[in-house]
Amino acid sequence: MNLTDVQRDPALEATLSRYMSETPRQGPVYAFQEVASTMDVAHALAQEGAVEGTLIWAQRQAQGRGRLGRVWESPAGGIYCSLIVRPQRPAAEIPQLSLIAGLSVLEVIRECTTLAAQIRWPNDVLIGGKKVAGILSEGAGGGRRGAGDGTTNIVIGIGINVTSDPAQLPPTATSLLAAGGKHLDTFHLTARLYRRFFRWYDVWISQRFSPIREALRPWLALLGEVVHIRSGSEAFEGTASDLDEFGRLVVRLDSGVMKPFEVGEVHLLESSIG
Repeated sequence: MNLTDVQRDPALEATLSRYMSETPRQGPVYAFQEVASTMDVAHALAQEGAVEGTLIWAQRQAQGRGRLGRVWESPAGGIYCSLIVRPQRPAAEIPQLSLIAGLSVLEVIRECTTLAAQIRWPNDVLIGGKKVAGILSEGAGGGRRGAGDGTTNIVIGIGINVTSDPAQLPPTATSLLAAGGKHLDTFHLTARLYRRFFRWYDVWISQRFSPIREALRPWLALLGEVVHIRSGSEAFEGTASDLDEFGRLVVRLDSGVMKPFEVGEVHLLESSIG
């Protein structure tokens, strides 16, 4: 896409920057009243060399997208943002970033609203069994690596239904307001989310995934439940048992075999989540 075709909003950028002024790590802020997708803008910026920590934020998305090519409904009243990161990590560890983002969203929701959010592996945040937030991570510029330094360019998209009208959302979704959340300020929540994400991101960079795993496990909605999973052309059924040290969902199959499933390589079938 051509960034000159997208109109930035200086007032929104100033407001977001003010809320984020106490963030230890703050990258450039690009804010818009509406874009097709913050992911598209982030990809374009990443290809132009945008620094790690760049935030792309919009009040609405016309063509928001979720995992597996699904549409992400993006009416006014939500947080729609993307972050650019450039971790020096093996490709096998990159899918863990979706779990880091999910953990960050969950913690911000629980701390700011006291709502009892949970995580549905690998990329959804639920309240009362309904989806209130989703995560999408993609390789920027086709997932290419930096110039010989082992750095992978990644764009992470986060969508949170804050005060969105439930009538504009799918029946399986909810918003923080509809779930009973109070004092909901999208700018404040965004700033808290940005700080929380990079706090966990720095932990991941220095200590790998183990601390993330321990923080995630109490909030995993699927553990102990029967799940139906499609991986490639194969389908499996079993009981979700644990999250392993690589962020994989460990499932006890009907045969008794404990099988780990990779983040980003499986599809939880709808019958497993109601």
